[in-house]
Amino acid sequence: MRRFFLKTVAAVVAAALSFSLFTLINENMTSASVAANATIINCNSNANIREYPTNQSRIVGVLNLNSRIQVTGSTYPNAGDTSGFSTWYSIQFDYDGQVRSGYIAAYYVNRDVSPTSITDAAFEGQIASFPESYKQYLRDLHQIHPAWQFVPVYTGYNWDAALNVESRPGASLISNSSNGSWKSKEDFAFDWNTATYKVIDASNWVNASREIIAFYMDPRNSLNETAIFQFMDLCYLADNSIPGSAIQGVLNGTFMQGQAANQNGDVINYCDIFADAGNICDVNPIFLASHVLQECSKGGSTSSNGATGFYNLYNIGAYSSVISASVLGLNFARDGISDPAFNSTYLIPWNTPGKSIVGGGMWIRDNYAGAGQSTLYFMRFNFDPAYQGNKGYHQYMTATASVYTEASKMQTAYVLSGFIDTPIVFKIPVFDGMPDSAVRLPANEVYAPSPRTSDGQQWIGRDPIENFCIYLYSSTLFRNPDAPGLQYWYDKITVEGKTGEEVAFGFVFSNEMNSKNLSDEDFIKILYHAFLGREYDPTGLEYWKNKLSSGGYSRVDVYHGFSRSNEFIGICNNAGFTPYPGYSS
Repeated sequence: MRRFFLKTVAAVVAAALSFSLFTLINENMTSASVAANATIINCNSNANIREYPTNQSRIVGVLNLNSRIQVTGSTYPNAGDTSGFSTWYSIQFDYDGQVRSGYIAAYYVNRDVSPTSITDAAFEGQIASFPESYKQYLRDLHQIHPAWQFVPVYTGYNWDAALNVESRPGASLISNSSNGSWKSKEDFAFDWNTATYKVIDASNWVNASREIIAFYMDPRNSLNETAIFQFMDLCYLADNSIPGSAIQGVLNGTFMQGQAANQNGDVINYCDIFADAGNICDVNPIFLASHVLQECSKGGSTSSNGATGFYNLYNIGAYSSVISASVLGLNFARDGISDPAFNSTYLIPWNTPGKSIVGGGMWIRDNYAGAGQSTLYFMRFNFDPAYQGNKGYHQYMTATASVYTEASKMQTAYVLSGFIDTPIVFKIPVFDGMPDSAVRLPANEVYAPSPRTSDGQQWIGRDPIENFCIYLYSSTLFRNPDAPGLQYWYDKITVEGKTGEEVAFGFVFSNEMNSKNLSDEDFIKILYHAFLGREYDPTGLEYWKNKLSSGGYSRVDVYHGFSRSNEFIGICNNAGFTPYPGYSS
C-alpha cells in the first residue's frame, strides 16, 4: 500500500465511520430547501456534523457519503479541537423537508465551483494559460487568498492513458471498508465466484476503482482551501526564508515542541532544526515538519522516540514487509545501505533527531522534490514532465486519497505557522484530453455484489425489492435463491408489509444459517457483508466480538446493531420499503 513512507490515511478516514443510527438532533431547523453547493467526500459511509467547529462539540447530524449540502461560511476550529483540521465549514442540509445547520471539517467537503465570476484584470492575466474549466476555481481561491500564485504544468500526458497507468494492479489502493463504487471489480481485483475483493496490502487494502482514481487525480477536485496544498512547490530557495519562530507554531503541542540534538549534536529547538534543514536540503521546512507529524503523529512513535538509539522521523525505508515497517525504517536509520558514500551523504547513521531530519530531508530532495516530483501530487500521481523516468511509477504512496489527506495537514501547518497568506506557489497539473468539467464522485453502491452462478451469471430481480431479496440470499446464505423462496420473501414485503429488518432476520436466524454452526467471528463477518455492504474492518470486528464474548450481548443484540445502521437504512430506503418497525424518516 505504500512505498518508503508509513501512511496514516486509514486512521483519518476511519474516524468518519459510524455504526450509529441515522439520528439527528431536532434543533437548528427551518422549513425550506438548501441550495446545495458541495458534496460529502473522504469518508467510508458517513460524516458527523457538529454543533460548533470542533470535534469536541456534540453531533447534531450524520450525513452519508455523497450527500449534497450548502456551505455557508468558513472558519478556524474552536479552542480544544483535536481533529487536526484547520478549516471548518458552516453548512445547511436537508432532512425530511427541513433545513438543519451545523459544522463539518472542510476535509470532508468538496465544494462546487462558484457560478459567478469576479473581474480582476491583473489576476486574469496570471491565469490566462490555464484551461477555462480551471479558472473559476482559481478565481474563488484568489478572492480568499490574493497572495497565492498559480502555475499550470502541462504534463503532455493523455488523461485516459494516465488513468490506465494508475488503474493497473496494485498501483492505486483503497480501504476495503470503502463504498463498493470505490473498489475495482476488474478480474485482477475482484473474485466474482465469492464476491470478495482481493487484498493487496496489510489486511484491508484493495485495488481502487477507475472512477475514484479519476476523482482524486482530477486537479479541479482539489482546487479548494485544503486540498490545494498538494500542488504546493516543495522546492525551497534562499528568498523563501521561513524562520524557526514560524515553524514553532506547527510544533506546539507535539513531541517536537521542545529541543533535541541537531545534525552536529548540539541541543537546539526542533523548530530551528527544521529551519536549518530547509536551507541545507532546499526543501520547504514547513513541509518537512508537517510530514514528520503525518508519519509519527503528534505524540511521536517508535520511529521518533529514540528507544533504539536511532531515529527515522520521515519513516524512510519503512515500507510494508513481513516484519514491522517501523523496524525496517529504524534498521535503515542505523545501517543505511552497503554504499558508504550513500550513508555519508545522508548523514547515516541517524543517531540524533537532527540527523534524521536533515539527512532524510536531503534524501527526499534527491529522490522526489528535486528529481522532478516537486509537489505532493506528483509524488503520488507521477506525471510531471520534469521527471525523467517512467510516468506513473516511482510513487511514494499508493493509497488513492492519501495525497488529499496530506494536503490538508499541510494547510493546517501553514495556518499554524502564520504563513497561510504569503505568496505560496502552486504548480497545478493539466492533462491532454481531460473531461470538460471536473470528474464527479462515483455514485454510492447500494448492494454489495452477489456471487456468480455456476454459469458465470448473476441473478437480476424484477424490481428493487426482489433484488433486495436476492441480495440477502447471496450475502447471508451464500447461494442463489430458489423460485418459491424468493417469491415467499418478496410477498413478505410487498403483501404483508414486513420491514427490511424483519425479512433479514428470517435469513440470519434461519435453520439453514443455524446449521452452519458459525463462530462469532464468521457470524459478524456475514453481518458486515449483508447489512453494511462491505467487508469487515479489523477494529469493528474486534468491537463486536468483544460484545459477544463479554456475555452482555446476544447475537440478536449484535444483529440489531447492524440492522439499524445507516448503511442498511439506506439500502432499504433506496429499495422503497421501511427499514425497521417504528422507523420514521
